[in-house]
This record gives sequence, C-alpha cells and structure tokens, in this order.
Amino acid sequence: MAPRKKPPPTYDEMFGDGAGTSSSGGRTSSDAVPDSQTSQRVWSLPPPSAQMAPPPPPPPAAPQEPIRGAGVHPDLRVPPHAPYARYTVEDLLSQPGREFMDVLDPDRPPGTYWFGANNRVSRSVSQVMEGYLDGAYPNWSLTPDHVKTTWFKQFAQRWHWSLGITEMVKKEFGAKAKTRLTNTVSDWKDKWEIYGYDGKPTGVTKEVWDGLIAFWKLPSSIRKANSCSASRRTKDKDGNLPIVHTTGQKPHAGIHLEAFEKTGVMPSFSDLFKITHAKPDGTFVDPASEKLFNTVAARIDEREMQLTQQSPDGLPVKLMTEEVDRIFEEVVPRKKGRTVGIGSVNEVARATFSYSSRRDQKTSQMQARLDIQQEHLDSPENLLDIMAMGNPNMQRALAAKREALGMQQRDPESTDPVGAGPSGAGPSGTDYFDDVSFP
Repeated sequence: MAPRKKPPPTYDEMFGDGAGTSSSGGRTSSDAVPDSQTSQRVWSLPPPSAQMAPPPPPPPAAPQEPIRGAGVHPDLRVPPHAPYARYTVEDLLSQPGREFMDVLDPDRPPGTYWFGANNRVSRSVSQVMEGYLDGAYPNWSLTPDHVKTTWFKQFAQRWHWSLGITEMVKKEFGAKAKTRLTNTVSDWKDKWEIYGYDGKPTGVTKEVWDGLIAFWKLPSSIRKANSCSASRRTKDKDGNLPIVHTTGQKPHAGIHLEAFEKTGVMPSFSDLFKITHAKPDGTFVDPASEKLFNTVAARIDEREMQLTQQSPDGLPVKLMTEEVDRIFEEVVPRKKGRTVGIGSVNEVARATFSYSSRRDQKTSQMQARLDIQQEHLDSPENLLDIMAMGNPNMQRALAAKREALGMQQRDPESTDPVGAGPSGAGPSGTDYFDDVSFP
C-alpha cells in the first residue's frame, strides 16, 4: 500500500507561533490575534505610548526572506517573531486610543506634522530603524522587504494618519528611511574608523556590528567610499568646494515654515538660501554660497528695474515672491533633480495659503448649506415638508391640502421654497395649518 501523501503546510504552520489554540502561554500580545484578521483583533495591543517589549533575540545570521504565500496580505509576510507580525498597518491605525497621538497630514493644518517639514518626524524614522535592527543592513537596497514592513508598522505605532493616505505615508517613509539609514550607517562607520571595534553604538548587537564591519572591508565598499570622498573634495571652476549649509539635519522645508509662522509671510527661495547658508552676522559660510546669492540678487534687481521703467507712474516695482522664486530656480543649478541650496522644499507639500483657501472654501460651502436649512426651518410650511419626508401618508395629506387651497404642489423629496411664496402670503399663511388631518 502506497504511503499517504503529506498535505502541504498551511500559512499558520509556516509563519505562526506553533500554537493551535488561543490558550498558548508563549504567545505575546502582538501575536495574540484571531484568525479572521479583522480590525477587532487590535483590542489586545498595548497603547501607543506604552513601552514595547523587545522582540526575541535574532538568530546569528540575518533572517531569510519569508515565503510569499498566495493571498497573504503584504503586511503579514514577516517572520513570526517580528513585532506586530499578525497585524496589518490598517489594523494598527484602527485600534482605539489613537486620538491622542501626533497626526501626519500633508496639508499640515495647525498641530499636525509631515515628512521634510518637521525634523521630529525624521528623528522618529531613525529611532524606529535603530530600535529594530536584527541584521547588518548597510543601506536600503540590502535591507529585506520584511524588515522594511516591520519598520513601517512600528512607525504606525508612533504616528496616526487617515487610512486614505497610507500609501502616501508609506512612500514618504521609505524615502526618508532610505536616507536616514545611509546617514546612520555612515556615522557608525566614522566611529569605527576612529575608535575601532570599541566604536560600536549602544543598542547595536555584536552580530550586527560584525556584519557591518565585514561589509565596510569589502573591496567594492572601499572603492565606493573613496569615490564619494573624492567627490566631496571636488572644486568648481572657480576653485570653490561644494557649498555647505548651517542647518544640520533640520530640513529646509521646516525652516521655511518656521519663518512663515513667525512673520506670516512665506519667505522666497532667495531669503531661505540666506537663512540656511549665512552666519548670524550675515556673512556666508563659504565663497560659493555668497557668489550664488549675489548672482540671484543681481538678476532680481535687474528685473525690478525693468518693470519700474515700464511703470506708467514711475513708482518702484517689487517682485512678488512667486516671481523671485522663479528667478532663483532659473539662476541656481540643479543637482540630482533638486535646486541647489533649498533642500526638498519643492518636493514637500507647502503649507501656503492653498490650505487656508481650501479650508475657507469648505467653510463657506457648509455655511451656505446651514443658511438654506435655516431658511427652510424658519417657514412653517417648509418645516412640515421636512417632517413629511419619508412619510407617504403625511405627504398625501399635505398634497391634498395644497390642492384644496390652490397652492403649487412640491416635490415630496425637496424642501426648496422657490415658487411657494412666503409663509404668510395668501393661503400659505397660518390658515395653511387649519383642518390639516393626517391618517
């Protein structure tokens, strides 16, 4: 008799914690979730502000990429020991108690945050990655997908946002995490070159540190490091080194917004360039920055002089901020797709008057609707129409009364008083209520 063929393993057998029932004592709070995978399973999660228990110690080698089961949500394709292994990002965003968390919003209304505009968000991305580093990942391309997924889940436990912008948040998180991981590992390498093995950062395991050192010693890594170092020392045709700024890791977009909040006026790119490349005494940190700023200023002065000469009244003309920004982008070169000297300002959704305009427009629309509703409620006849909506018997009684009084009939689903006349005119006054009987 041929042996029975063993059935293929299920997803729970491959990625689960090995427990067949909910009575397993070894299951952590982040794994205890019903098999239905609905949003109701997040009730057992600790509150966002609580200190998360560290995951089990990672294996000596970096974990292999989990098998991608058919029909499995991408957020669940992670090792079973990873934090929030049984939860999707949507599950985490749906848990109770998140109304007190800081909110991400690309429009950045007051009290909210966004990538590139607030350094607090960037620091949070770094803290998430450093807090869960189970392997030697020297850059983003060498980081497994399941690790990136886990990092994003942990980020979702620090910030709240609308479910409708999750993909936008994920894209921005990936871009920021890519940069932050490279910068962090570069800083660690500098410490290793100065202090040797003792330069190991706090919180980095011996296995991870050994893996990073092995990567840095690779011939390909050494060649790339030498190439980047030479590029940073390359001088332009005038003998100047690449321009530097004075903001550290603080994003230029954040400084742009801070200036707007202080003055109520959005600074031009030229003003932002001086803020971020000049010392408190007004002198620039390097000759290249000063030369670039003066070139832009000369072009602005030239344009204003032309407009002043063409002005009928001969009064001096000052360019609008939008025109100054356009000149700045025409004069200043671009590097890697960005205008030199202003960081990611153009890539970040600006908190300009556009948000206020949209907010004011929505407020006006809501006020108009309230006014119309109030007009309807102020008329006894309209009030009866509103009360009759959804009540066929009452609608028939009102229609019969209007016909008896010679009044214009109305659409039962409409409370528009157009054509009905004021409530006190003719037969539509107080006599309208006389002898109205409802079945």
